[in-house]
Amino acid sequence: MRRLILLTAFVLVAMTAAVPRSYADDHTVCFSLGSESYKDKDKFKAGEDACTRMITGGSFKGKGLASIYRARGSWRQKQGDLDASLSDYAIAIKMEPKNVESFDYRADVYQQKGDFDRALSDYDRATKLDPTYTAAHFSRGMIFEKKKEFDKARSEYKITIGLPTRDRIAQWAQDNARARLKALDEAKEEPKK
Repeated sequence: MRRLILLTAFVLVAMTAAVPRSYADDHTVCFSLGSESYKDKDKFKAGEDACTRMITGGSFKGKGLASIYRARGSWRQKQGDLDASLSDYAIAIKMEPKNVESFDYRADVYQQKGDFDRALSDYDRATKLDPTYTAAHFSRGMIFEKKKEFDKARSEYKITIGLPTRDRIAQWAQDNARARLKALDEAKEEPKK
């Protein structure tokens, strides 16, 4: 009897050690975008892999699955795999066409790639879905600045500053908009050589 108990205990310990990551672990890692993991390059691949396991697990549908694709797209973007990131954002948009963040994130990738027209198009879609989405207005200003359309850039920065501060993203956008306005004003005041 003791042998059977010991054998059962050994089998249970071995089975526990062989159990794959739990849903909770993958969820935590996949959605750790706002944590310190998002700044640690050594954790980017783990974030992508956790999201992929959740996608391939087949347990999610609709908005939940769209959010996982959006998270995986962010991890891929952080790793420089911009085409794969665009693909994930496109899937998220198809699944949840009224999600502002999907358009904003995809626009960020287009901006990174230097495709300013497509980026502006997605930022426009984001601001139509939510006119108070500060990050999209700020990013539009950045593109107009890169295109040397300074009046349009100033206008977007002023819109950004005038919107309600709802979260840390809004605060980030407003702080950066103030800094860009100041830089544009200082550049305007400098005498031409």
